[in-house]
Amino acid sequence: MDYNKIGPFLKDLRLSKNMSQYDLAERMHVDHSKINRLENNKRRPTFDDLIYYSQIFNISLDELTACERKNKQNEKKLQNSLFKYLQNQNSKLKKVRFIAILLAIFIVISFIGLIILYFFQNYDTMKIYTFSGSSPSYEITNGLLVLSKEKIYFQIGNITPEVENIKIFIETSKERRLVYDGKYRALIQDSYGYESFISYNDFISDNQKVFVRIDNEEILLNFIEEVSNNNFVYVEEKEIGKEQEIKKNAIPPKIKENFQCDENDNCVLKTDDFLLTYNSGLFFVNNNEENYTYNLNLNVFSYVNLKTLTNFEVAENRVNCIKGNCENAEKIYNVFYKNYVEKYLK
Repeated sequence: MDYNKIGPFLKDLRLSKNMSQYDLAERMHVDHSKINRLENNKRRPTFDDLIYYSQIFNISLDELTACERKNKQNEKKLQNSLFKYLQNQNSKLKKVRFIAILLAIFIVISFIGLIILYFFQNYDTMKIYTFSGSSPSYEITNGLLVLSKEKIYFQIGNITPEVENIKIFIETSKERRLVYDGKYRALIQDSYGYESFISYNDFISDNQKVFVRIDNEEILLNFIEEVSNNNFVYVEEKEIGKEQEIKKNAIPPKIKENFQCDENDNCVLKTDDFLLTYNSGLFFVNNNEENYTYNLNLNVFSYVNLKTLTNFEVAENRVNCIKGNCENAEKIYNVFYKNYVEKYLK
């Protein structure tokens, strides 16, 4: 189609029928300004426009695309003109489809990318811990830490015997700093960031320790991960197994037999050298110099020597030296296991 000729040709068709632009616009169900733009080559006719012209003026499409009436001499030329026009329209349609497909692929890839980004930013980032700890004079139980990349919540459950104020210190390989000084029952909240109360990355990689100071005694808190959003599918629990719950929290028979236990299942035994306490699967053996902690549910042992500043853990028969000289860690653990675990917990 010669787009320089099409406008005048369409105008001649309209005038041949003595129609105004308004009359033609009404027949084509368009605004008259469109007719004006078509006749002045300010707008190219669509295939639908050509169909309207063909029906209204009783003219073939090949004549419209060639911009001239058919006769014996130009019949083949007109046929070629229509073929080229349709071929060109088909090419344009293919381009539109191709662009639409590319756009759809881009949208899908972007959506999948956002989902993957969200997944890696949030998977296994919400964790809930319980914690406890003890010193020769004090015992901390039922502590709760909610740790995420957005918010941090920290609260101590109980301290025995009761106290008013505490100090909380955070220690890494680089520094040790005081982060709280006040009432021990306060709920400490913090937002994730560089100066946050607990560094998310350092804490979960076990590069950050939390200590509570009461009077002149310092307690290293032992954290147990209870919940983490690391499941792909969550199954609704209809009922907690009662037998399993009782088994987990039941006081071992030898503890009941040898310890004094109160209504809250806090069990205590004093010997010449140590104070032994048991509650909810946590077994503590303490004196003024050494603190032993054994988690019966997780089978994790921790040791702190306040004099030599030695601190280590034993889990799955592996020693994790946290601080100080840990050369005798296995020997200390084996002696503790034989003298206390086998004697009172087995």
